[in-house]
Amino acid sequence: MSDKTGKQLYDERSGLIDDALCLRESSRVANAVRVNYFPFYEYGLSIADAMTDYDKATEAYMRYHREFQPDIGCSIASQYSAKVLEMFGVKCLRWPGDAKGLDKNAPVQFVEYATLMEDEYDEFFDDPAGFAVRKWLPRVFEVFEPLSKIDYVAAISGSYLAAPNIFTSPELLDSYRRLLAAAEEQQKFFAACGRCSAMLTEEGFPSISGGGSATAFDMLGDSLRGTFGMMPDLLEQPENVKRACELFVKLQIAQSVASYKRSGNRYQWVMLHKGFDNFIGDETYAEFYWPYLRQWIMALIDEGIVPVVFCEGAYNTRLKYLADVPKGKVIYLFEEIDIYEAKKTLGGTACIMGGFPEFTVSHGTKEQIRDKVKEYMDVLAPGGGYIFSLSSSLDLCPRENLETLFEAVELYGKK
Repeated sequence: MSDKTGKQLYDERSGLIDDALCLRESSRVANAVRVNYFPFYEYGLSIADAMTDYDKATEAYMRYHREFQPDIGCSIASQYSAKVLEMFGVKCLRWPGDAKGLDKNAPVQFVEYATLMEDEYDEFFDDPAGFAVRKWLPRVFEVFEPLSKIDYVAAISGSYLAAPNIFTSPELLDSYRRLLAAAEEQQKFFAACGRCSAMLTEEGFPSISGGGSATAFDMLGDSLRGTFGMMPDLLEQPENVKRACELFVKLQIAQSVASYKRSGNRYQWVMLHKGFDNFIGDETYAEFYWPYLRQWIMALIDEGIVPVVFCEGAYNTRLKYLADVPKGKVIYLFEEIDIYEAKKTLGGTACIMGGFPEFTVSHGTKEQIRDKVKEYMDVLAPGGGYIFSLSSSLDLCPRENLETLFEAVELYGKK
């Protein structure tokens, strides 16, 4: 254990992250391994229990940080409240121990389906808020299904008693009760997240997870059209796709800026789901994906915010686009990348983070882990601009493998 105070550790670790962002060499490479379910598996807590007992979830996360001493903090804020999901009747998610019978240690799963039909673009563009209330919310949450049956025109065109009569139907009363219970539970979860974050800060673990968003293309593909709806739209309704992206990038920027002002954390994330190699062609990426992603990046930089761009999937053919940003202002977190090409293309322009195969940590030998860490450090660390992290947040992993990883990062990450 270090004899430094929490404040000293916090400042030291924050300095390492800042050096990497600004493309400066440091005394060592920051170890920003991120965890998801690993603390629960390691310390005997099921994921289902962690999603309902926030104090136990916090205890597991804090124990992990105290034992392994990473250079960043991971809060339980990355998790969900199972009770809130149940009260809302979320249709697009399955979670551990849910009423449909998902195993108590299975990961949260996304169920993708279209919530904007192919002939509803005009209706959506004419009245996005109205569409959200009348159709999107009821299609995604059971608790909002009664909203689809309300005559909103009658509520404003009738007498002053019309709205009270309309909005006090028996179906809505049940929704109100569920929403009130969900709000009270969500506040308990938020309070636990706040306590966890405060403890991490006090004990010297800075956060680089200030908030999250999806890029404009993925907002349309994930939340409205679904993959199987959006892909034909690129050919059959390209102007509608662009119009939606133009709308969503404004919402995306506003969401990130608001998150920054609310939390004070200058690191704001965007997760890229549908832009990876071979999922959409290069011409499609250049026309429909990158322009809106870059617009988000530049807007955040103008606000003094650090964009953390999580490039999910293989991202080798997209490197030429990612290099078109101001120097020392962006962090690219990779899932799968050719580290030699990444260093060649982005070195001296943007901070490279991640890419280290989680599979090697979870299933490799100690020798394989050490050798792979050395390779990554030899290629990516020289000249600065590198933060060590895995290809994804850690779930199941033998403890001895993770210990070996941390030892190797400390050994080979020194200048």
